[in-house]
Amino acid sequence: MATTLVLGGGYAGMRAVKFLQKSLPTEDEIILVDQTPTHTEKTNLHEVAAGTIAPDRITYQIPDIIGKRVQFVQATVKSVDIEQKQVTFEDHPEMTYDYLVLALGFQSETFGVAGADENALPMDDLATSQAVYEHLEERFKAYRTSKDKNDLKIAVCGAGFTGIELLGELTQTLPRLQAKYQTPAAKLVCLERMPSILPMFTQELRDYALKFMEKNNVEMRLGAVIEAIKPGAVVYSDADKNEHEFTANTIIWTVGVSGSHVIADSGFDQRRNRVVVKPDLSLEGHPEVFIVGDVAAVMDPESNGPYPTTAQIALAAGEQAAKNIGALRHNQATATFHYESSGTVASLSDRDGIGEIFSSNKPVHGYAASALKKIITDRSLLESAHLGTVFSKGRYGLYH
Repeated sequence: MATTLVLGGGYAGMRAVKFLQKSLPTEDEIILVDQTPTHTEKTNLHEVAAGTIAPDRITYQIPDIIGKRVQFVQATVKSVDIEQKQVTFEDHPEMTYDYLVLALGFQSETFGVAGADENALPMDDLATSQAVYEHLEERFKAYRTSKDKNDLKIAVCGAGFTGIELLGELTQTLPRLQAKYQTPAAKLVCLERMPSILPMFTQELRDYALKFMEKNNVEMRLGAVIEAIKPGAVVYSDADKNEHEFTANTIIWTVGVSGSHVIADSGFDQRRNRVVVKPDLSLEGHPEVFIVGDVAAVMDPESNGPYPTTAQIALAAGEQAAKNIGALRHNQATATFHYESSGTVASLSDRDGIGEIFSSNKPVHGYAASALKKIITDRSLLESAHLGTVFSKGRYGLYH
């Protein structure tokens, strides 16, 4: 009998657990550890942050999904000792393992910007995303007595996937809050250090997204290098190195993420808490350790660079890691990880978006892209949970 320990109940961890049950001998022990019993579809956190969807629509309870063969332990990982095959926790006795799947997820990255931790709102998880919307609505409510124009000004820092999708949702939310609290129109500004947005898409699709923002009164300040976040203000410099301040009582941080700090805390050879893995997703020198999801740097043989850290790739990697552990348990060779994209989509509200279909990279935008986004969301639910979860939590109607 062997024990396989899966750390993290996100996309990669849940997919790994599903396939470990199929791949391992029946006498083997499977343990899944997460700091919360709730799995969150984190690709939809922007909807919770904007208040356009209820938090329980993007969550499910892990113990209800994993099956009787898997033992679930609620605990917070402190560090991993791969030489001793031992994991220590903040709030639970240490555990040992024979095989390990590291799938610890991401955390917000401030890149050393002064005041970002203290004065901006992150979107790391369900709680912080809920806090964004609660703060936003409180500012609208406060304006009725404060008459402070900064209560109606929102700064979104960063125009990556999360930032763009959040902006799209906010174009639906802000008019509703304006009507509810009888306020003047809000001012929504995005600050992005690069001169363009979403470089993974064609210029045509990027232009479509920018026109959407313009049509919906979102001011895009591209080439704005954020220098600091003050209480109620974003300090940034433009292309000519001139310094500016944008004052706002809601500042949301979507600049970027890194892997879990547990990676650095455990002494792994890492960059931004991501570890380069072998083609079969195992750790060099430790064939019993598999690293997947946001804490892994999985190299794409075509580009010679790492794959992006997406939910689709995390699901595929979790499955392959589980199959490879099963192969090892049956004295077989492990397989190289191969990935084929189902499409890449950035939503621009519930009825709009931009994207590319499957490996053909055929561009789509508008409602077609929005529908594709919902299909991808439903597929991830099916792959991390099961069909019943899709029916209860999914977007199969394509309109909600």
